[in-house]
Amino acid sequence: MELMIQIVIGLIAAFAVYNLIHYLFVTRPSRKRLLLAQRVSNEAVDASIKQLIDTNKIATLGNDDLKSELIADVWGRGVMAFEYHIPVSKVQTSIPNLKQLLSQTLADYGNTHHMHARIKENDSPVFVVTDMWQLDDRLHFDVAYLINLTTIEYVDDLSRLK
Repeated sequence: MELMIQIVIGLIAAFAVYNLIHYLFVTRPSRKRLLLAQRVSNEAVDASIKQLIDTNKIATLGNDDLKSELIADVWGRGVMAFEYHIPVSKVQTSIPNLKQLLSQTLADYGNTHHMHARIKENDSPVFVVTDMWQLDDRLHFDVAYLINLTTIEYVDDLSRLK
């Protein structure tokens, strides 16, 4: 009986140590990288949206109108893609046209800040608008930050689906 209790205590201790090590060396650094990538993406999207506001493609947004959310939990660890949404009433152009304009302004932002993704020996934009859709009174769009292989493969998979 005493041996059985020691085995159970040993298994519990091993489980606790494994979870602590996994948290310290995998979960926490992954989360930090994801939040840093989200901050960089937020700055790029914010600058691009401001440029579109200046060209009257989008009406002036309030402080709480542009929101971003992580979508990495849906697509897997390491995918640096984020969903943004704005009120559809602020959009002054068609959705396909806005997607193209936003893609271009994000590419310009990346070029201005010397940010490029090396894909197959080519420099490509580091920020990619992967999808844009309207749901109720919000216009949603996904932006991928091509900073790692996982995200590049995610964007490649999405392009094959279309």
